[in-house]
Amino acid sequence: MRSWRFIFHRASDDFLLATEEVITKGVGIGKSPPTVRVNIFDPPSVLVGFNQDVYEEVRVDIAKELGFRINRRPSGGGAIIMYEDTPGWEIWVPRSFLGDLDISSMYGELIRIPIKAFHYLGVTKASFRPKNDIEVSGRKISGTGIYVDYDGVLFCGTVLVDLDVELMLKTLKLPIEKISDKAIKSFEERITTIKRELGYKPHIDEVVNAFKKAVTDVLNVDLVDGDLNKWELEELEEVIKKYRSDEWVYEFRRGSGYTKVCTYKTPAGLMRIHVKVFEGVIEGIVITGDFFTYPNSLISDVEARLKWVPVHNVTDVLREIADKNVDYMIHGLSLNELAEHITSCCRG
Repeated sequence: MRSWRFIFHRASDDFLLATEEVITKGVGIGKSPPTVRVNIFDPPSVLVGFNQDVYEEVRVDIAKELGFRINRRPSGGGAIIMYEDTPGWEIWVPRSFLGDLDISSMYGELIRIPIKAFHYLGVTKASFRPKNDIEVSGRKISGTGIYVDYDGVLFCGTVLVDLDVELMLKTLKLPIEKISDKAIKSFEERITTIKRELGYKPHIDEVVNAFKKAVTDVLNVDLVDGDLNKWELEELEEVIKKYRSDEWVYEFRRGSGYTKVCTYKTPAGLMRIHVKVFEGVIEGIVITGDFFTYPNSLISDVEARLKWVPVHNVTDVLREIADKNVDYMIHGLSLNELAEHITSCCRG
């Protein structure tokens, strides 16, 4: 039986997110072993996805007043609050471990691990809800995401042991804007927690043991307790600076200052297209939202290529990008469909 590393960290957002990036690279280039981690964000944090604008997703001043730190994940997805009752989990493997699987197939393969962990915790009805959620009887109990870099793959998510819905509604700019009993009830109908399913909150040690057992059973590997190695600690010294910078957290993916903003609910997630158009030519464009892209640079590449392009040429430009970069994808949306949304917004 192969041996993999297991880590438990209770730490700050900058440390946890920077190590996500470092270990992904390390696993990809052979400097880190395949790794499983369970973590708790301490102090509590509000996290936005890679493609999101903090100010579109978070009530920044209120979140800070309530004691939350704010940061940006290296992976896509939506805004979440992370604290004692919402521990995170991560699984790192080299891309070669998954063979020729595409991103969608990776979800189907790796999602078996957290589902098995929920079963061991007693939530036996937990199941996969494509494209990347775990649900119980139609209610979400965990969101998941995949981040790929340097031929390393990070599969990550949360465990909703319990959730203070009122606190979430206060800190995040969710579609329900008004904090009321009705709003709280509406949101609670869409999610569930381990406490709700079992009637009690399991201790973090139970969560750790469930994930250890699930990884061992699903992948037939032996988990050995460990921590960051020398190479990872040296890499971390530089990478963590990014996760402590306002430029990364607040200025990256800013959608302000554009003349038109169009919001689309797509199979990939919520997408906001911010554009400046003059006489049929795109002067500038920023695309934000809770979607996942592979690689992360896809949207930045699209935005750069579309600057000073006539609106009627958008589809041709994105088709050219797709033809030259066969690995480019938005999980749940084709580049041709993205072109249609951009064109529609520009012509509005």
